[in-house]
Amino acid sequence: MRVKADKPEIQERVLEKAAEFFSKRGVKGWNTADLARETGLAKNTLYKIIGSKENLAEKVLIEQIKVTTTLLNRIIQEEGDYRQAAKRIFDEGPEFLSKRPRVIMTEIFVEYPAIERKVLDYQNKAALFVIEFIKKGQSEGHIRNDIEPEFLYDLIRGIVEHYSRKGLEQEYLTQALINAMGCIRKGVRSGDW
Repeated sequence: MRVKADKPEIQERVLEKAAEFFSKRGVKGWNTADLARETGLAKNTLYKIIGSKENLAEKVLIEQIKVTTTLLNRIIQEEGDYRQAAKRIFDEGPEFLSKRPRVIMTEIFVEYPAIERKVLDYQNKAALFVIEFIKKGQSEGHIRNDIEPEFLYDLIRGIVEHYSRKGLEQEYLTQALINAMGCIRKGVRSGDW
């Protein structure tokens, strides 16, 4: 028989609730007793899943990266055409991002500096996928060649983080991201798409 702590759905629930706590209450505005209560777990079971709040912060940040990368990968795989995939990412991305808990890495790194390197290494590996997609767009003539792919990735990530920090309500965050992504798309594209 599997222990409650080993069940993926329980672990997922803990990560989702923790992401929500980090987003709404910050790093110090909650404790593991709050998380245990909200997830319906005994503290001992919770600690089997998370280890410590620092370990949990690392897991939450990595999960945020995984979820976003999975969406991008799914869109790229479903669309055979580069422009269609890019357009769909720009169209669906803002709403997707505005619905996710806004967990700000830098705030967590201030409290837990020991996890920064591991999380950023993971993010950099995930970024390679996006950077390769940008390079493919350049090689196929969809994106201007005078733009460094790494810069474009950093620009998009910076815009998302900027608007996430502003504390906008979901609909305003979605609109701000739509506007920003529209500007980026118009600025980097080759041709009309």
